[in-house]
Amino acid sequence: MRKLRVLMVDDNPLFLSAARNLLSGLPEVERVEFVSSGAEALMKATELCPDLVLMDIMMPGINGLETMLILRNRMPALRMYAVTLHDAAEFRAAALKSGADGLISKTDFVIEIPVLLAALARGDGITTSSS
Repeated sequence: MRKLRVLMVDDNPLFLSAARNLLSGLPEVERVEFVSSGAEALMKATELCPDLVLMDIMMPGINGLETMLILRNRMPALRMYAVTLHDAAEFRAAALKSGADGLISKTDFVIEIPVLLAALARGDGITTSSS
């Protein structure tokens, strides 16, 4: 099992705190970085070279969809998942169009993220129920 570098991007400090508690305790995670904007994500992704980016869609400034599109062009092999409270068909379609590999609802984050990280660490295909 390989260890993963994860970049979590969300402008909500409460959600980032909860994500930090979850991600920091998972055995598949080698390093996890947390940023609160698309601009920060673009800089941090260059530094971290993450295996996985978890990106909120709705953020001020450069939103998650725009940020994922830029990251997909810069790092074509990067795994990216949109993370949002708005798990509707139009958000899912927009996330996929922006280069996301899938969408994970924030309400399912605690359930889906361990499954996703375990699959990535094993080198399996992605097997989350939200992708």
